[in-house]
Amino acid sequence: MIFADLHVHVGESLDGKAVKITASKNLTLPNIIEVARDIKGLSLIGLVDAHSTGVQHDFKTLISSGHLRPLSAGGYAANGLTLIPGHEIELQVGEGNAHFVAYFPSIETMNQYVRTLRPTTKNWQLSTQKGHIPIDQWLDVVEQAGGVWFPAHAFTPHKGIYGNCCRRMKDVLSVLPKALEIGLSADRTMAACIKELDPMVLFSNSDAHSLANIAREYNTIAQIDPSFGGLMDLIQGNNKQVVRNYGLPPKVGKYHRTYCLSCEKVVQTQPPQLVCPDCGSKHVIMGVLDRLISIADRPMGKQDTSYVHQVPLRQLPGVGPKMYERLLKAFGTEMAVLHHVDLDDLESVAGEKIARLILIARAGKLTVEAGGGGIFGRVVDILSAPEE
Repeated sequence: MIFADLHVHVGESLDGKAVKITASKNLTLPNIIEVARDIKGLSLIGLVDAHSTGVQHDFKTLISSGHLRPLSAGGYAANGLTLIPGHEIELQVGEGNAHFVAYFPSIETMNQYVRTLRPTTKNWQLSTQKGHIPIDQWLDVVEQAGGVWFPAHAFTPHKGIYGNCCRRMKDVLSVLPKALEIGLSADRTMAACIKELDPMVLFSNSDAHSLANIAREYNTIAQIDPSFGGLMDLIQGNNKQVVRNYGLPPKVGKYHRTYCLSCEKVVQTQPPQLVCPDCGSKHVIMGVLDRLISIADRPMGKQDTSYVHQVPLRQLPGVGPKMYERLLKAFGTEMAVLHHVDLDDLESVAGEKIARLILIARAGKLTVEAGGGGIFGRVVDILSAPEE
């Protein structure tokens, strides 16, 4: 089983220069490898800042030292973890600007891509810069460099293609993507409201801006080669394996519901709410759920079992730093705890309450309060609630 998180940022290159301004400085390439492999238990990550001048130098340094090994099918092996070089870019499309991610077989093909795009982007050290290039031309550059692409966090109000640019991608793109990143405030059940997404491979990734947030959302994929070629086969439809998503319950996402900037609170009434139902203000941050229902072409159905609502261990009530370290020491990685360890073994290390919470999380049955307007929702500690 492949555990994959395809959207991880770099905070700083090893020369001390910032890459993702809003990310932790500890989010360096060597630290990402160590945490993703040895603590989180991932087997495949997409590094979306591999375009950065400093990060490219870091790749070459780790390749020269033997810490990274080029794979014949593309990507780089790091003792059980595969890294896929990628680039997140902001492009004008439709009514606004949206973020897209592209992945490439190697640093050399990434360099080919960067050389072509260099005049269109001001700063190639920094992450997620705006590309001054028509979307169709960008798609051609990705294809010429042997890459594969899809929209990032597609439903978020800030730079999501559905949340910011259009009601249908077919209206603004000459070619539809073969995959899509759902984003933190949505899940498969919500995405299924839009018919044009039916043939696409849906990913749920972390968009990590810190080491702790790596794999806060991730995917499991069976029987694929952990390489760029394996990822390409999956996205292009050559490999029919089903992707299973593990992600935060949409209510935990910080843009799940509409937020009124005048009342300074999350809207609680039935979606869609495009204005504040309390004060009537249009000065709101649109919620993902509210926006999606307003543009849907079919009703929302039952929960899709291919998407499991799960939160990272550190976000479960009662799992502080010491308990987290105790669980990792006993069972190895976060993936092992979340997926494999049985109840008796969990109880022997964490106690009955936390063991039960982990199993509730594993089953996707956590109780949460909704977030919105940039404020995350939270897991409700139902096991500590007084009995009625």
